[in-house]
Parts: sequence; structure tokens; C-alpha cells
Amino acid sequence: MFECDFVAHSGCDGGAMGAGLVPDGGPSVRVAACVAAALALLAAGAEGAAAQGAQGAARLWGVVTNLNGVPVSHAEVAIDGTPFHAVTNDSGVYRIEFAPVGRVRVIARRVGFEPAGERGTIKPGVGLQLDFELKGLPELLDSVMIHEAGGNGRMTDFWARRLLGVGAFITRDDIERRHPGKSSDMLRMVPGVRVVAGESGFDRPLITMGRNSVTSNRLPRSSIVPGSDCSVAYYVDGSYVPAGTFHMDDISPSMIEGVEVYRGPSEAPAKLRQRDTACGLIVIWTREPPRRTPPGGR
Repeated sequence: MFECDFVAHSGCDGGAMGAGLVPDGGPSVRVAACVAAALALLAAGAEGAAAQGAQGAARLWGVVTNLNGVPVSHAEVAIDGTPFHAVTNDSGVYRIEFAPVGRVRVIARRVGFEPAGERGTIKPGVGLQLDFELKGLPELLDSVMIHEAGGNGRMTDFWARRLLGVGAFITRDDIERRHPGKSSDMLRMVPGVRVVAGESGFDRPLITMGRNSVTSNRLPRSSIVPGSDCSVAYYVDGSYVPAGTFHMDDISPSMIEGVEVYRGPSEAPAKLRQRDTACGLIVIWTREPPRRTPPGGR
């Protein structure tokens, strides 16, 4: 007579299975049928547990950028009142797996930025995407952020301020993509900046921004003449250039590595403010000449 413990525990005997499920064929047939029944019970239990887990958790994900759309890395994103949190990668992306379902408040934080909070509902099996835009605080620009943004290179401040997102920034990639004829042409796509061509092809265009851009936008082009608005000020490779003594088009686009544009005192970093930067400030970084290879290739 054939007997086994798992048959008893699973309730798998000849009477329980029924004649239609366990054909007459001896112990081997009965064991095979019982094994199949036990596996089915285990599978059903696993599916039930997975379904129960899915109802209690889902994914939360999104992207953290500054106000200019630049990804913010190393930002902490946390579900308020819970231990669930994540840190953004170099693309500004975060993911929180197995986040609790229901209504949540999510907070994004990063040194040098104002915290931002968003609310949403995480649904089982669907999850939730929450994106954040962080406003930079120029006064909190410190050596830690400078090191993270660009190390100790010549353009360290450029990359650190670009990460903060206060002002407008033009990189070398932007220049090569746009192929501007003159350096001032790069400013035509910057909101809040107006570039008005001179009366002749030889006149430098008038660049207005900040408190003067509103006035300039309302005046007909013929009424705007050089000198009617205060001039923007410049920094070139970290050195201040007084307003009225230099123009952006004095440097060819091929010689520029990056440009920072600050449309008024509220945007300009404290370390760059001067008496005549109220009408706008343009910071230009020139390209470093390629290193010369000494004779003999050494």
C-alpha cells in the first residue's frame, strides 16, 4: 500500500482528487497528480502574495532640474514622513521602488538650492512621476559646489553657476550647434535680451536687457539709438571690463568657450556686481589655445 506525508498535508488522496483527476494506475500516477496539485497551490499562494505586495507599493520616479532645465545631480528626493528616499544621478533622475501607495508629499533638496515640494497620488501597478525644478541660491555657492561642478579648472565658476541655474548660459556645444555669424547673435535666443542691429552693417548691434529691455521692446526700432539706454557690462576670463569700453562682437564666436548672461542685479552673483552692472552683465570665457607639441613629439 503506497503512502506519503505530502499527500496527507495537501489533502491529496484518491477520494479528494476524484476519479476524473486521478486515473486508476497505481501509486506512480497518484504521486504525479499530487505533486501537480501541490505545485498549483504554491503558485497560487505566490501570486496572491505578489498581488498583495503590488497593492501596497509602487514606483515613484522623476527628474530634478534647475530653472534652466539643467539636470541637478546628487539631489535628495524623499517621501515626507517616511524613510523612503533616493538621490538623483548625473542625469537628474531618481527612482524610489516599493513606495507606499496613496496620497504623498515629496520633497527635493540640494545644497545651494531652495527645497521644492510636490504632492501626488501613487497608485498600485501604475506608480507616479514627479519632476522638480529647483531655484538656485547664488549666495550659497561654496567650495563644495564648485568642486562638484567643475573641479579647479579655469571655468570652475561657469559650471558651478550654470548648475545653480540663475541667469542664462551658452556653452561651446550651443555655439557649434547654432553657428552664429557674430557673437551677439547668440543672445537672440535668450529670453529678456534684445539685440537691435545698427543702422548700417558696420555698426555694432545694441544689446539691452534687465530694466531697459521692457522700454526697448515697446519702442519702434527706428527710435532706439546707441546711448539711449545704459550699456551692459562685461567680464572676460574673470576680469571686469567697464561698460562702454567693450562689445561682445569684439570677440569672434570661434574664440568663445562659454557665455553667462545676467539680466539685472537680482540675477548677477554678488562677487560680480559693480556699480554699472544694473543694466545687465555678460561674462565671456574664451577658448584656451591648443597645446603645442614640442619638436620630436615629446
